[in-house]
Amino acid sequence: MTYTDLIYCDEWKSWRDPEVPETFNPTTFLLDKHIGTQNESKIGLIIDSESHTYSNLLAMTCRVSNGLKSLGLRPGERLLMFGTNSVDYIATWLGAIRAGIVPVVVSDLYKSDNLLYFINDTASEALFIDEEQVQKLQSIEDKITLDLSSVIIRGDNMQISNLCSDNFQTIRFTTLIGNKNQVFDPVLCHRNDISYMFYSGGTTGPAKGITHLTHDFIIVPERHGEFWQYNDKDIVHATSKAYFTHGLWPGILIPLYWGATSVISRNSPNAENIFKIIERERVTKLITVPTVIKNLITWAEEINEIPKMESISLVVSASEKMPPEVFEKFDYLFGLEILDSIGSSEVTYEWIANRPKDFKRGSLGKPVFGVGIKLIDDNGDEITKPNISGECWVESQTACFFYWRKYDKSRDTFIGSWTRTGDTLFFDEDGFFWFSGRSDDVFKVRGLWVSPIEVEGAITKHKGVLEAAVIPSDNKGLTVPKAFVVLQQGQKGDKNLIKELKKSVRKIGGYKIPEEVIFVDDLPRTTLMKIDRRTLRENNG
Repeated sequence: MTYTDLIYCDEWKSWRDPEVPETFNPTTFLLDKHIGTQNESKIGLIIDSESHTYSNLLAMTCRVSNGLKSLGLRPGERLLMFGTNSVDYIATWLGAIRAGIVPVVVSDLYKSDNLLYFINDTASEALFIDEEQVQKLQSIEDKITLDLSSVIIRGDNMQISNLCSDNFQTIRFTTLIGNKNQVFDPVLCHRNDISYMFYSGGTTGPAKGITHLTHDFIIVPERHGEFWQYNDKDIVHATSKAYFTHGLWPGILIPLYWGATSVISRNSPNAENIFKIIERERVTKLITVPTVIKNLITWAEEINEIPKMESISLVVSASEKMPPEVFEKFDYLFGLEILDSIGSSEVTYEWIANRPKDFKRGSLGKPVFGVGIKLIDDNGDEITKPNISGECWVESQTACFFYWRKYDKSRDTFIGSWTRTGDTLFFDEDGFFWFSGRSDDVFKVRGLWVSPIEVEGAITKHKGVLEAAVIPSDNKGLTVPKAFVVLQQGQKGDKNLIKELKKSVRKIGGYKIPEEVIFVDDLPRTTLMKIDRRTLRENNG
């Protein structure tokens, strides 16, 4: 038996990606195909108190397409989107796709200098922006290149005089779609055309534009729909916003493809709001991240009441490693198994994941249907034995075409049909993959490699610790580990606790013991809500 027999299940081996038409428009597979069926009048999208049927969402998408065309935007040109969840935001994203325009989404948590970088890097002809973010735009207006010709502002609360500019035309979203036709013939795109873009989190340098092709819109929903058993009875809530891959694909696009109901929120993903959504909408699939899961547990314990979760049949997490006790406590409180997974925008959503019929608690799972996986060691050789860590390389037709305007980084990351992820994993004797760390986070102490993830895992085993981050630090010219620790509410950080935490780390290696343990109220995070070790290193290393 070879190692591939361990990591690939029989269903994976028999899977074949669907045939993709040479030309098509993605919105016809998300919206039009439901018109004339029982799903036409069904609720396809819920945003807080707003509900939209499939027919209503298609009509609004067409109005946006007509509006964008009226601004002079042509197929292939780019529309930068700097906002958060709303029906206007979703309809604009879909409307751009329908018109053959390339939507480029970035988090509205970025600051004004980041916004300037995105505008200039993409050479976008138009910008969609929430009015809450307009001040960021105004502060950089004079530094924008001449490519930007139109700014679409969502919101009607600002004075119109504050929205005007000599450098580009400004239009409210309500004006853009007002009186526009509710029919728009979808622009045919080649299956290998660039259809949409994300940006990486930029934790190791400038954020990189991730280009994706039209064929994603058929391949990704078919793979994940089968892997996680999506169907038109599902009510899906993703706690991540639509500018994240982990929000857009599993929470909106895959449900729409299968005729399900997508439930999203403009509000902050705090525990109280999420529990209300689950109970009110009878959510069946919850797609979330470790930070939110920890908050759900903490909130339930604080109110001493178990919120109703019986409608949920699937909970998927991604983004960061969680300690074993989180899985155990979530199961104890809610009777639900957390299915961990790992993916990236570069490969268009998850490439390794657990699923109800094939999971191991705490592991990342096994390869998603249609995705090839191999681990490469420091010598460039493929790892074929269990329990040996190496960089994960992923082979998938849905991988990023290239990094926008980043030639060298593209050549570095995309090697033939394989994508280097920068994630270090190993697989066990049962073929399940486990996370070791990021290759750009590991460091050497006394000539030996230290993975921050491993040390953090030892620290968070203490019942008084909520989360931790470990970075390399300088001590008289020598590199030593340094830990930042967030405590559970009511836990006191003192010398005795530090001794206990160091004792826990000693079990995995004395050289891994943090020289310093710093107690903090919270940890810095990227716009993707991952722990930002880069910022910790720059400020405290």
